[in-house]
Amino acid sequence: MHLPRPALGRVTPRMQITRRGTDGDDLLFVLGWGNKPTHEHVAWLLTRLIEADYRVHAVTIPTNVWDFDDQYLAPLGEYVRERDFDVALSHSTGGLIAEHLARNHDVRNVFLSPWWGVETDGLLDRAVLAVFERLPTARRLYDPELDVDAIGALKSPAEAESGPSGLSPAFLATIRDAQSRLGPFDDEDAVFYTPDDQVVDPAAIEARAPPSNRRQYDGGHEFFASPGRESVLEDVLGALDSGPEVI
Repeated sequence: MHLPRPALGRVTPRMQITRRGTDGDDLLFVLGWGNKPTHEHVAWLLTRLIEADYRVHAVTIPTNVWDFDDQYLAPLGEYVRERDFDVALSHSTGGLIAEHLARNHDVRNVFLSPWWGVETDGLLDRAVLAVFERLPTARRLYDPELDVDAIGALKSPAEAESGPSGLSPAFLATIRDAQSRLGPFDDEDAVFYTPDDQVVDPAAIEARAPPSNRRQYDGGHEFFASPGRESVLEDVLGALDSGPEVI
């Protein structure tokens, strides 16, 4: 969905990229929707990546875009072109962005719960979703209610409630379009996900990524906010270093 700026009445959203660490290999880390480097469990993951000798470029994405290519891919692609990234880590919506980014940049991906599909329950939900997407507005009209445990049992209710105020039809439409344009899965990439994910559609992950490239875990949408995160992190670091063979 392309909406002209006057009709939107919105300022063009901007990405924020912060660098953490001074030594080691450069690692692009595209955060998920609503995640910030200052969040407790994101900060935990960033610290562990720095301790593993990465210089992390953490990308905080806008939470209400209406043109996926212009507002996500173009600015991030320009940033990547000016630097030497061998591998990218990404979470949720960041995983959708990173998958598209790899079409034009030689970057290997490690995905954390990528948002490759929207889960719907029943024909009614699909019908409502189709109508919602067609509304020509970038106003946040839908605020999904999720149990904090669906994100991660370690996530505090206060931090979960401090996130973005909801989804707009324009945002969901451009996300759904990007999901429909995903190309073939790269067999050098690795995916970490929970089959019980209530935020993104795990069936879409399983449909795209072969079993040999997938590593399941028990927990919520954010492995880094889940109790078993230490064991998952060990395999994430292995996949960043060597690819899917370690999982």
